Amino acid sequence: MSLIQALGNVSKVRGALIFVEDAEAELAFYREVIGLRLLYRTRTFIRFDATQGTSLSLISGGFASAEPKDYRRGGVVPELIVDNLHLAIDRLDRAGVRHEAVVATAYGSFCFLWDPEGNPLQFYESAFTKPDADPERLPA
Repeated sequence: MSLIQALGNVSKVRGALIFVEDAEAELAFYREVIGLRLLYRTRTFIRFDATQGTSLSLISGGFASAEPKDYRRGGVVPELIVDNLHLAIDRLDRAGVRHEAVVATAYGSFCFLWDPEGNPLQFYESAFTKPDADPERLPA
């Protein structure tokens, strides 16, 4: 009889946590502007369905910033896949959300945006190019 042995390897990234100062305001933003479905909440924790078994969560204890937080200086940016980037950006514009210009690549298009507390996010629309078709891809 053979045994299955756990190796301690990562099997999946479940989601991302964003530390926030005003959970109620952020809850409204992520539901109404970003369009995420609320899974559950407590007084200090809010979990959204990010589809296909992943989640995006807000947790109290963060600090709001009037200016966008600089994700290029050691930050992590949750990447949100959208089915139509232009429509998603139109929704951001109608809500007055700060975002950068769209960057188009062979793999897809994306833009960085910030929630009301300055936390960075990225909207990404795939161009459906397979990564193994990239001539610059490095071996695994």
